[in-house]
Amino acid sequence: MSWRVDRWTKLEGLAQRFGDRLEAPPTSVRTLRQTHGRVVRIADEEAGDDAAGDGLVTDRPGVMIGIWTADCVPVHLVAPRARVAAAVHCGWRGSAAGIIPAALDLLERRWGVKANDAEAGLGPAIGGCCYEVGEEVRGAFVARAGARFGEVGFATRGGRLFLDLRGFLEEELRGLGLARVERVGPCTACRPDLLHSYRKHGGGAGRQLNWIGWLA
Repeated sequence: MSWRVDRWTKLEGLAQRFGDRLEAPPTSVRTLRQTHGRVVRIADEEAGDDAAGDGLVTDRPGVMIGIWTADCVPVHLVAPRARVAAAVHCGWRGSAAGIIPAALDLLERRWGVKANDAEAGLGPAIGGCCYEVGEEVRGAFVARAGARFGEVGFATRGGRLFLDLRGFLEEELRGLGLARVERVGPCTACRPDLLHSYRKHGGGAGRQLNWIGWLA
């Protein structure tokens, strides 16, 4: 199975899926060489194996864009009135560095899309149940977002620190003013039967493609 934001099925011309390890993705999806940073690019200008970054945006009919994940959070952004869509790869480094604000800034600069004109879907990713991290991770979030907001999503259990990265991103997106934010799908580490998980499978883990775009 794969996952989608149900509300978006009613948006004419929009195609969107958060992939799994069982269903073959479309063959014509544009991607980037992902770097765990905060660079977001416009698909019609830069995409492909030679282009580096962690987010793609398109407003062109027939252009599908996607990002690969195996625990990181796939975030899809949609601005229905402007007919703009974005696929953003949110690992902890990119999230701590502010890739979500960078993506929204590009939407506003290029297309005049305000945050409250956009919606977000967060796909399957490792959850706070399984994602153990070090104090340097929390320090990176606090350094950018401040002591209060930078602590969102972190919890200590049995002397170990865990991060619910989707929880942080959901709170950030709502705080930035998005009209709607929805989580879709399970924890990747909890469901290795359905999803690739770096934490579960190690360096040999596969990746699932999470794609979005306008068919017409």
